[in-house]
Amino acid sequence: MAVVPSHAGQLIAGGLSLQGQVRGILRAAEGKRIAAIAAGGYHSLAVSDEGRLLAAGLDEDEQVSGIVAAAGARVVAAVAAGGFHSLAVAHDGRLLTAGKDHNQQVSGLRAAAEGRRVTAVAAGSVHSLAVTDVGGLLAAGHDGDLQVSGILAAARDEPVAAVAAGDFHSLAVTRDGRLLAAGRDEDGQVSGILAAARGAKVIAVSAAALQSLALTDDGRLLAAGRDGNHQVSGILRAAQGRHIAAIAAGYLHSLAVTRDGMLLGAGKDGDSQVSGILTAAGSAAVTLVAAGGFHSLAVAVPDGPKGRTARVDFTAARGTAVVLRFLRRQDGLDTRVESGGPARDVGIREGVPVQLIVQAGEQGDGEVLANGSVYFTYDEAGGVVGVDTRASRFPSGLTCTAHGGGRFTFAWSA
Repeated sequence: MAVVPSHAGQLIAGGLSLQGQVRGILRAAEGKRIAAIAAGGYHSLAVSDEGRLLAAGLDEDEQVSGIVAAAGARVVAAVAAGGFHSLAVAHDGRLLTAGKDHNQQVSGLRAAAEGRRVTAVAAGSVHSLAVTDVGGLLAAGHDGDLQVSGILAAARDEPVAAVAAGDFHSLAVTRDGRLLAAGRDEDGQVSGILAAARGAKVIAVSAAALQSLALTDDGRLLAAGRDGNHQVSGILRAAQGRHIAAIAAGYLHSLAVTRDGMLLGAGKDGDSQVSGILTAAGSAAVTLVAAGGFHSLAVAVPDGPKGRTARVDFTAARGTAVVLRFLRRQDGLDTRVESGGPARDVGIREGVPVQLIVQAGEQGDGEVLANGSVYFTYDEAGGVVGVDTRASRFPSGLTCTAHGGGRFTFAWSA
């Protein structure tokens, strides 16, 4: 049975649907719990809590049918939707691609990822980015504004954790929280976001046509770029004084989600891509958000957040296939984080121990290598998840690094 991510819920959508990017994806997701979403120029992608890939919208370049065919029966962990192409990451780290390839934004990235394990992807208008399990940055596609070569040069040999691709610019976040940017900068979407992030620790980024968004570890929203429809100034005003947990930049609009699940939106609303998604969300708590060309997607939990969570990555010595299990039987918690695989959400209760089990095998079904426990903490005033290192009992060979924003990396070196 699949382990349901704590952020999974009902798909909601608003905005332009002439190609079925709203109505079609809602039909495909009906009755399913959605754990990942992406909005492209005129198409939409979603992943169910069981890892099934769903897609709808414009399909002239097989960005819909092609990515569904590429996924087949594979369990999918992450998706990205570009102008006219689609990217997905299978649970085993294999990169899946489909769609328009006139700038090698599809074939080029697929070639770069050959033999590598991918953990994150981003799709721009005519270029693509990916991150490998060891933090390597991959990039391919149109490079007229150095959105490919420039971001690769900026990253150099630094391990990367997250990426975002706009029309002609790229953003990346190093594992230590430093923001990198390259590409077209006529509206300050590169220089402006770099200036805004100076001295801050960044944990997430989003890029669209000519604007950039970033999220810091203390929940601050940063934004820069073209603002003709108040997609920058408007979302900054809406987020002022709030702790932000998720962000999404669309073609001419921007979305954000507060820590308690409130959806915020600003920018062009000619197709109800802002008002429509806000209306669809209503009073429900939103956990995920995506902004496309002229439409928006979100995942909502009608009865509110399901408790507090920690976002956990797990790494192991190269060539070692192990799983870190977080087990608390009395609450039905058994979350397995695969080494080098996608990050997972772990439900926490302050002061209640969670058993740690390091187990061999890609599915965590092999020999038990180590046992221990972790005590998570929660600061009500700041809404910050932490780890009580004095009470926790980490086995020899297992370490934990906190990145802020409720994100932690556990590393196995034995």
